Amino acid sequence: MRSFVVAALLCSSVSLAGEGDAFTAAAGVGFLNRSFDWVGNPNAGFIPSSQPFAGSISVDTSWFPGAHVTQGAGSWFGVFGQGEFGVGLASRLANSEAVFAQQATRLRLGALARFPLGERAFLLVHAGYARQGFSTSSTAVNATAKRPNTPDVLFDGPRGGLGVRVKLGGNVELDVLAGVQFVTGFGELATADWFPNASAFATDATLGVSFRIVEHVRVRLSGQWQRTFLTLNQSAHPEESASEQYLSGAVTLQWAM
Repeated sequence: MRSFVVAALLCSSVSLAGEGDAFTAAAGVGFLNRSFDWVGNPNAGFIPSSQPFAGSISVDTSWFPGAHVTQGAGSWFGVFGQGEFGVGLASRLANSEAVFAQQATRLRLGALARFPLGERAFLLVHAGYARQGFSTSSTAVNATAKRPNTPDVLFDGPRGGLGVRVKLGGNVELDVLAGVQFVTGFGELATADWFPNASAFATDATLGVSFRIVEHVRVRLSGQWQRTFLTLNQSAHPEESASEQYLSGAVTLQWAM
C-alpha cells in the first residue's frame, strides 16, 4: 500500500465573498476519498492504495479590509485561509484483516482578488501557499501488524489559480475555480529511504453553490476534484512515477458581513 494526500478540504476552494462582503467565516462537514497508483513498478513491494469514503471537518475564512469602507476598487483585494481535517480515516491492508488508522490535513493561505465582470459576475484570482499531509499509524489498531511499506507525506508549496463567481439570482451564487500547485516539500517521501529526488505538481477544480438563508447567513454546497502527478526521478528508472486522485465535498454554514 502506498498513499499520500495532497492534498483534502472541500471547501478546498476559496469561500467566495459576495459583492460588498468584508468578512466571511464558514464551517461544516463533508467527505473525502482518494486513490493512489504507481506507474512503472518502481518496486515490487509497492501496490496501489485507496482511501474509502470518510468524513471531514472544514473551516474557511476570507477578509477584504477595504470593503469595510468602500465598494470600489479598494474592496477587490483580500486574504483567505482554509483548513480540512479528516475524521475516522482508516485503511485495511490488502489480503489481511489488519486496519491502520490514518490522518489527513489540508491548509491553505493566500491573497485573493475579485474583479467585477459586469453586474452579475466576478473574475477571481488567488495565490498563496498550500500544505497537505497524510500519515498512517505505525501499528494496526486491531492487530500487531506493522505499518505497510508506505511513507508518511507532507506536501507543501506555492499554489495559484483563477475562477469565476456568478449571481444566479438574488439568493443564489455559483462559483467555479481551478488551481495549480508546485510541490516543493514532500515529508518522509523525499528522504534517502524513499525518493530524495522526487518532484510533483497538482491540479484541482472546484464547483460550489451558495444559498442565502437569511441576512448574513448562507449555506454552501461544494465539490472538488484534485490530481497530483509525482515523478520519482530515480537514476536507474527515471521514467517511473505515481499519481493520486482526490475527491471531496462539503456542506458549510457561512456567516458574511
